[in-house]
Amino acid sequence: MAKFCDNGHQLEDAWTMCPYCQKTGFISPGQAAGIDKTRLERPVDRTRLEAGAGPAEVPAADPRKTVLLSALKKPPVVGWLVAMDGPQRGEDFRLRDGQNFIGSDEASDIKLRGEGISGRHASLRYREGVYSLTDLDSTNGTYLNGDTKPIAREDLKDNDVIRIADVTLKFKCL
Repeated sequence: MAKFCDNGHQLEDAWTMCPYCQKTGFISPGQAAGIDKTRLERPVDRTRLEAGAGPAEVPAADPRKTVLLSALKKPPVVGWLVAMDGPQRGEDFRLRDGQNFIGSDEASDIKLRGEGISGRHASLRYREGVYSLTDLDSTNGTYLNGDTKPIAREDLKDNDVIRIADVTLKFKCL
């Protein structure tokens, strides 16, 4: 694989410094084309997360991991849910293209806190311009627009109001 300095001069494999601009370092052809950009990520202390504390970086003595940025790209944002009441009042949650899980489970895309919220309570899916809300057989049900009967599956429109246990969420689409 060819090596290049930061200014784009090609270097021999054995060279550690560019003879033209006297700079060290090299970039790969992929980086020169803008497709291999990386960033350093520090590992997260999982024991703190499991204990209910916030994420904390592992001390600097631990090894770091380089990750391709292209692998970290998330699907585009297609809407929001805004908590109107409950313990998370005022928080907004991004909805991404595809399926978004709603619940109290740490692995949920939209993590809600409150009494009566199942680990995987509901799912909100965006596909081909349609937003669908599905209750995932939760214990306390999912309600739409003040209705007293829980839903199984309903299509959403802008400004619909969703109630999950003691949390009311307003749906906003793009």
